[in-house]
Amino acid sequence: MGRPKPKPAPPSPRSLGDAEPREKCGVFSLDETRVRRGRHALLPDDALRDIAETFRVLAHPSRLKMVRALSAGEMCVCEISEVVGLSVSATSHHLQHLRNLRLVRSRSEGKLVHYSLHDPFLATLIDDCAAHVSGSGRSS
Repeated sequence: MGRPKPKPAPPSPRSLGDAEPREKCGVFSLDETRVRRGRHALLPDDALRDIAETFRVLAHPSRLKMVRALSAGEMCVCEISEVVGLSVSATSHHLQHLRNLRLVRSRSEGKLVHYSLHDPFLATLIDDCAAHVSGSGRSS
């Protein structure tokens, strides 16, 4: 019995031509107008750090559930824990992270602590992200 024939190597990216988009330019070239426009669109570094921290805190599915639940209106910690399926202690811990970034606000009423969204932009952000990942998002 002979040895099996080796399979041909897949084509290299250079041999694919322009059929697939490249990830970087083939040559270095600058359009100063585009560079200026891009630099003008940047936010200050401290604002970018705050935004990154907000996304880091929101990167937990339980916290996203809490934000979505609170988009329906104010709830106490016990109600939120029931909605998201976590213990009251775990729910309170997650809410503290959201409160520290002023994403939610709290108010006490006797022994109860009620939470609400600090700003409705958060629910809109999550809805837009959900539309994007489902493929039904707006196209540019």
